[in-house]
Amino acid sequence: MGEEAVKKKRHRELSDLLNSYSEQYYVFDDPDVSDARYDALYRELLEIEREFPKLKSKRSPSQKVGAKVPKIFKKVQHSTPMISLENAFNEADISAFIERVKKVSVTKDVELILEPKLDGLSASLIYNDGILTSASTRGDGFVGEDVTANILTVSSIPHKINMGRGSLEVRGEIVMLKSDFQALNKERERTGEKLFANPRNAAAGSLRQLDPTITASRKLTFFAYSAISTEKSFVSQSEILDTLKACGFVVSNKTALCKDQSEAFRFYKKIEKERAELEYDIDGIVYKVNDLSLQKQLGASTKFPRHSIAYKFPAEKAQTTVLNIITQVGRTGNITPVAELKPVTVGGVVVSRATLHNKDELEKKDIRVGDRVVLQRAGDVIPQILYPILKERPQHSVPFEFPLTCPCCGSILVREENEAAIKCINLSCEAQAIERLIHFVSKPAFNIDGLGDQNIRFLYERGIVKTPVDIFLLEEKNDELHLENFDGWGEISVKKLFKSVIAAKTITLDKFIYSLGIPQIGRSVSKLIANFLKTYPGFLKYIKNNEQNDLCKIQGVGSSIADDFNNFFKNENNRKIVIELGGDENFPGVISVSEIKEAESKIFSGQTVVFTGNLKKFSREEAKELAEKLGGRASSSVSSKTSFVVVGENAGQKIDQARKLNIKIISEDEFIEMTKDTQM
Repeated sequence: MGEEAVKKKRHRELSDLLNSYSEQYYVFDDPDVSDARYDALYRELLEIEREFPKLKSKRSPSQKVGAKVPKIFKKVQHSTPMISLENAFNEADISAFIERVKKVSVTKDVELILEPKLDGLSASLIYNDGILTSASTRGDGFVGEDVTANILTVSSIPHKINMGRGSLEVRGEIVMLKSDFQALNKERERTGEKLFANPRNAAAGSLRQLDPTITASRKLTFFAYSAISTEKSFVSQSEILDTLKACGFVVSNKTALCKDQSEAFRFYKKIEKERAELEYDIDGIVYKVNDLSLQKQLGASTKFPRHSIAYKFPAEKAQTTVLNIITQVGRTGNITPVAELKPVTVGGVVVSRATLHNKDELEKKDIRVGDRVVLQRAGDVIPQILYPILKERPQHSVPFEFPLTCPCCGSILVREENEAAIKCINLSCEAQAIERLIHFVSKPAFNIDGLGDQNIRFLYERGIVKTPVDIFLLEEKNDELHLENFDGWGEISVKKLFKSVIAAKTITLDKFIYSLGIPQIGRSVSKLIANFLKTYPGFLKYIKNNEQNDLCKIQGVGSSIADDFNNFFKNENNRKIVIELGGDENFPGVISVSEIKEAESKIFSGQTVVFTGNLKKFSREEAKELAEKLGGRASSSVSSKTSFVVVGENAGQKIDQARKLNIKIISEDEFIEMTKDTQM
């Protein structure tokens, strides 16, 4: 295959991937790839198109803005296209932009106005004779969604302005302030609803509601940054911002009028440093030509205006302040130090806490209360403090003193030889009981909706739920409890909870074992043990007889894991709870534990399978369980040991990793075809 054919194939792959990511971002308000990853793929596409211009077409992401408007909203044609901005990633990109502008400018002196690039949902508001008459989203840049009824509920948007007669279009960004985002997610957690991933998703999801009362119930803010008038002639972007502010619109106060490039770079670095402290999310600085007549001369390409460019911030790291360091007790008694942080956005997610792992890690990094620290999200998921900025450390700072006693029950903490973990070994410790209950109802275990951390704590502290058995007796006790009358519950949420509890009363043996929270017994080990013991009676017989060495016969279960499993069931209370849950010959139990059946076919024996993207026919867990029943191993990451990757819709980085390693890639339908003759 020649070089052009290879590049053509890669261009097609990138186009599919980027178009899919755009739809997920603009239409579903649920991005499944980081900005940094999207930008890297987009730059690769542009490089190919520069080398082979004929590959550029209407289908190419380089020629499109946003995504098509969903059918659920009325379409609105924009009078002037709402095209997006070209991105810059370094000072050289900005220098090249300024040089291009200077070639068109008569004076050669270019005045730039710099504004924060807000991370929200672009919107257009139309005022006729000073009255707000319609509003729409950007959509694909040419056609947007009519969201007038929802926009009218946003308190920061004036319904009437003093601009005389004629038409005025105001453009800006709908955002959710960080404090409002935290309050919304806290309320959703309390009611057992799915949490929003970041303020941008929350803002977009709140505005694009069919029911305006939902939008009204959430605090949104509109930041105005552009105006197009049929009657008034503006001469500069700075005049537009001043006019919008005078009309009652919210306008960012983090703007600067810069006479030269060095001044503009200094402002960029200043805002990058302050970014974490802002009340709203930004992902870069927009460099705009201030002179509107020069803007008109520069014009626009099919996708970008030539008078503006967005200088993006690095997405991976942020700075914030350690407000406090606390210690938490985990479900296995491990004491974990946790830094409470001034809320900061890292990779699109607001972070207010970060684990410091253990005493050794805390002392090695020497993190202290009051420290300014550099933070990142490890693997794009777990908040991680990298190091303190020592030159900004408060003068009277002191090292954190690790406690000698449990912060919950006051018991003396112990540290076993050759272990990093410091533990509370008091089995009656209340914190461990709560954490075990939280683990018990989690999605990989009993998966009981409506029992989030807060509700578990509420029920435990009032003595309503002390052991897992109490969860399954809630409904019959509710004639006396009347949970629906307590703040934060309500009749609908209580009914949903009881429905979820009933659904959870049947569980497979592997999930049952996992739910108990035994040290070192994760999901994969639980499956190995369940496959070995086969049935709940077999499991019950094992823990009653305490056959110490049997588990070591299982490949993948070493003596350390077997010891933790066996030691857990030496505790009489633990054995009692298991029997109360699943029953024995003398006790009926409150749940049903399914048997583990051998699959008739082991077509995936010895193979490692990775699933990525949104599957239509299975949930991700169901697909993994099927692969494992057929002898395979389901992994969450792609490596040289991966046998094949099953790809659903909107697949992420794993598909690229598989291509680089020349690993077989199949569709969900192909996976189903491979398994259709097997027993499930």
